[in-house]
Amino acid sequence: MITFSDFSFQYSKTDSPVLRRLNLNYSPGEFSLICGPTGSGKSTFLKTINGLAPHFTGGTARGRILLAGQDVSGSLPHQLAELVGYVNQQPEGSFVADTVEDELAYGLEQLGIAPAKMHEAIVAIADSLGLADLLTKPLGYLSGGQQQRVAIGAAIAAGQRILVLDEPTSALDSEAAEELLRLLTQLAHESRITVLIAEHRIERLIGLVDSVTMVHPDGSVTKSEPAKAFNDYRMVPPLVELAQRLDWKPLPLDIEAAESFWNSSRVATNPRIPFRRDLTSTVLQVSDLGVNFGGESALHPSSFSVAECEVLAIVGKNGSGKSSLLWAIQGSGMRTSGKSLINGVDPAQLAAADRFEQVCLVPQNAADLLFLNSLAEELEESDRFAKVSAATTAGLFARLAGRLDPIRHPRDLSAGQQLALVLALQLVKGARVLLLDEPTRGLDYEAKRQLATQIATLKSSGKAVLVATHDLEFVSLVADSVLELVEGRVISHLPVAEALASGTALATQISSLVRQPGVISINDVLGVDHA
Repeated sequence: MITFSDFSFQYSKTDSPVLRRLNLNYSPGEFSLICGPTGSGKSTFLKTINGLAPHFTGGTARGRILLAGQDVSGSLPHQLAELVGYVNQQPEGSFVADTVEDELAYGLEQLGIAPAKMHEAIVAIADSLGLADLLTKPLGYLSGGQQQRVAIGAAIAAGQRILVLDEPTSALDSEAAEELLRLLTQLAHESRITVLIAEHRIERLIGLVDSVTMVHPDGSVTKSEPAKAFNDYRMVPPLVELAQRLDWKPLPLDIEAAESFWNSSRVATNPRIPFRRDLTSTVLQVSDLGVNFGGESALHPSSFSVAECEVLAIVGKNGSGKSSLLWAIQGSGMRTSGKSLINGVDPAQLAAADRFEQVCLVPQNAADLLFLNSLAEELEESDRFAKVSAATTAGLFARLAGRLDPIRHPRDLSAGQQLALVLALQLVKGARVLLLDEPTRGLDYEAKRQLATQIATLKSSGKAVLVATHDLEFVSLVADSVLELVEGRVISHLPVAEALASGTALATQISSLVRQPGVISINDVLGVDHA
């Protein structure tokens, strides 16, 4: 279905190819995971299949790409639209219609499908994707998982035989992600659609895919069976990393396969001590904070406190109120009741410039905070605004994403690199409270570890950090306590080791495997000091 033959791709103004001499084949109905470090070229790899690279991104392609046996090298995106469906990193940003039905119809209209066949196609795709009851709903009222299904439906409504997806589960809770991946597996194995999915949350996919495609930083790309793909690869889920560190072979890819290894091991664990909040060192006090939208409660009045040197994780399904809570705390979001006090001052009562001294927020769509024409300009402006020495922001960014060409436009960075840039822009401001909304979206495991190190540094300097996330493995690395929201209500506020323990709905891979109190991350198994 897909063949790369001596294919290379290089952006202009770069020294080396992003993709170098690819020779790969994908069969009809194959489900392949595309993985690799942040910024390695996964998104570019996907865009070469439907012609967005180079016809939208710029750059130069050499070699051949064959789709369904036809040489499509040099074909424009609209010439491939009947064969290839594409879902980008933020599908909600690519919607062109108001309702689900109109969005599904739009691509069919552009392809000139007759009205009668168009109606049949919409009904069929809505039934197969569980959208039949949502056809008249406005897209803006759908959950993240529902929006992803609409985006997939629009991409394959005309009978496309290839579907490429870029980080489709990055902003979804575990349940929505699992449902979406079951759907993709069904499309591949029952409908014989070739599915290629770029994803950093490897643990969600590793047991489902037929093959793993690695995009390496040097531009090379390799493809292998899942069981062999991670033997020499370091950016892996905690379970696989543990197996690598303990030299378990053959490498187990899921908890069931790892249980026999663990049960026969003699590994001494290092359970963490339950977090005890010092009520005398409270930095943030949230009192009866509530948010309503259109007469509906997004956040019921909520109260809690966060101490200095504390990292609080806020978890919950899509639509549970996590983002609404962060924006209300920050002071520029809607409030219908209550207040948030940072050292006795409510940010909502401050001018925007003064608010930065108290609290900084990194939103889900980090690119919203990028407005200059080059990476260098963003970094230099950040230093000036924060009144810090030159290259301070650049140093933070390099630790999160590595060193990049400073002339690159921020909008040309990968989603993970954009997030790393905005994190650096906000971290350098020195606010007492830092709010992070889905900060691991688009980050590989190594970048997550770097971010965890940055958060630990902030914590040790006396700051309070609130992290709203679906990434429970990341929570296990950084959090002291966990606040869980369900439909806008706080249902629990627990120490992290208790919240993520084995047998709970929030259990991590490690806690599910080890089943010991206080052991929830790989650090707890390998004896890392949590102090």
